[in-house]
Amino acid sequence: MSERFDLSFKNKEVRVWFYLAIPTFIIVSIIIFYTEQNYQFIPILVFWMIFYIWRFFHRRKQKKEQRTNSS
Repeated sequence: MSERFDLSFKNKEVRVWFYLAIPTFIIVSIIIFYTEQNYQFIPILVFWMIFYIWRFFHRRKQKKEQRTNSS
């Protein structure tokens, strides 16, 4: 817990979250208002899956870079 989270656009995770969240919100809004499907949750699930998979690999890359820089 020594690392603080920077909630600004300088933080790459925040930028990627917004890059994914805004189109997802638009897609979900269109699906809800213009279709009668019962599957509005699918784009939201896809959004969360893509974001957390990307975040996993991004953090793993950061840890590898920290280890190589500290050696």
